[in-house]
Amino acid sequence: MQMDRGSGRRKESFDQVADAYAEFRPAPPRDVIDAIVTASTLRRGSRVLEIGSGTGQLSVPLAQLDIELVAIELGPHLAALAERNLQRFPNAQVLVSSFEEWQLPARAFDAVISANAFHWLDPGLRFSKCAAALRPGGALTILQVHHVRGGTPGFFADTQPYYRRWGLSDDPTFELPDPHELRGAYPELDRRIEFNTVERYRFEIPMRFTTDSYVGWLTTDSLVNSVDEESRRGFLDDMERLISLRYDGAVERNFLYEVIVARPAS
Repeated sequence: MQMDRGSGRRKESFDQVADAYAEFRPAPPRDVIDAIVTASTLRRGSRVLEIGSGTGQLSVPLAQLDIELVAIELGPHLAALAERNLQRFPNAQVLVSSFEEWQLPARAFDAVISANAFHWLDPGLRFSKCAAALRPGGALTILQVHHVRGGTPGFFADTQPYYRRWGLSDDPTFELPDPHELRGAYPELDRRIEFNTVERYRFEIPMRFTTDSYVGWLTTDSLVNSVDEESRRGFLDDMERLISLRYDGAVERNFLYEVIVARPAS
């Protein structure tokens, strides 16, 4: 299997590669952003808490709606880039903190939104604290991106020996999930007493990468950054050669964007 956060992944690792994150991490596609906005019932003047803003890939399109945005980011370098990207929006602010340690303000939010960061939060309080942050009728909206089958034929299989060679995988039978059979993220949300309705939306979207953009994207992966520098460099070099020589410098990967919206119980 591909190794998980228990075998070395660290949420703090993203801050160490903040510039690469800004350059190579793709923003959510427009259809996904529109779904987040609609599901969260955002409108001009909405008060929104974003958890894990990164460099602002989602923060900026949210701020463009003329909302009041409070973005929480654990990494100071990531937060500085997000703040720079949001500087033209007077109603947006970026705070450097973990969500767990951040004290909720007295004024509630219309929506709490987290894109690809919610799984890093403490499972013991993430749902209850988000519910406490929301006004009645508000929305907790989570974006979770899944790697699924599809894309350039043969590419996934060709990459697996490199994952095993450099200590990023210990399962020779590992396969990406079929998008039609993929179990949704956070199934426990359906049973949480803090919320009474949960809706899920899915968007399967292919993404094309050049050699440089794919290797750059890999440099921001917490799994890649969990190994020692020699292994990391060897893995990235092998991936660069693979894409350049066998795939003529371009590959496609399939991603499934899952938008989950939960509304608190009255």
